[in-house]
Amino acid sequence: MPADLATKPVPTFANGGRPDPMPIRGDTAFQTMYRLNVGGEAVSPGEDSGNLYRSWDEDSPYIYGSAYGVSYGKDSNVTIRYSPSVPPYAAPESVYATARSMGPTAQVNLNYNLTWILPVDAGFYYVLRFHFCEIQYPITRQNQRSFYIYINNQTAQEGMDVIACSGGIGRPVYTDYLVVTAPGDGQTDLWVALHPVVQSLPEYYDAILNGLEVFKLQTYDTDSLAGANPPLPGQGDNASGARPKKKKTKAFVAGCAAGACGLFAVLVGCLCVWAVCRRKTKAATSAARIVDVPKAAVRETPAAPGLLGPTEILVFSAPR
Repeated sequence: MPADLATKPVPTFANGGRPDPMPIRGDTAFQTMYRLNVGGEAVSPGEDSGNLYRSWDEDSPYIYGSAYGVSYGKDSNVTIRYSPSVPPYAAPESVYATARSMGPTAQVNLNYNLTWILPVDAGFYYVLRFHFCEIQYPITRQNQRSFYIYINNQTAQEGMDVIACSGGIGRPVYTDYLVVTAPGDGQTDLWVALHPVVQSLPEYYDAILNGLEVFKLQTYDTDSLAGANPPLPGQGDNASGARPKKKKTKAFVAGCAAGACGLFAVLVGCLCVWAVCRRKTKAATSAARIVDVPKAAVRETPAAPGLLGPTEILVFSAPR
């Protein structure tokens, strides 16, 4: 892997609309948390570019709610053309040749954010790399499609115009942003969202994304990438791992033994009572005169009237 693949270009700090360059030391260790082929199928290591053998997963499991937008591939007459600033090892062609947009209806797009939720370890810095490439006509000019990029409800980019950044249709480009998560144990959710820009009056109120990578950076105070350990299963209230006191164990055993003895005594008493009652019943039966009692006619229970119910099946679906 090229040494500067995760450190160049210099990422900007997503701090609410005033992006500041945040250079990353060359000796910084990082861990890949997510590598998504947005709008496309999973890419196996053997299909990766640059002999890097990376795995790219589908993005659909991480989309928030039912607002999936529209996924599509490149037009047949569009060729992916890499550049010196975006070499082929940045991402395979299959990533840039597919995309997810918000959809064709402007009024719908203006009323929602295309959002992904990515669980990550709390208390770390993360670099998010967004891969873009316009791959369908008629998007060939600047200000035809422009949108916001939000990370954890902070504005990371205002007016992202893929054609303006890449130089034309079929030309890949990627941008990096740095975010920090709040300290804490366990995991937290990283929110990524796109929304159309209105102020510049673009031709289409829409947004697009081709790929997304999330890298966790080491903590410089401990030089570690390790997150908090999850709790062991079955610990319950004895989370400290301390062994229970022997006194409580002895008391429990003694209580079980006493209960068993009491149950045995009750069973013996019941057997004695049953034997005495059986002898008395036999004696009374032998002394009594047998009388034939005529059987009464048995009437069948009348059939219940048929139950009235709905004559059609109604299917309810959750609102989208």
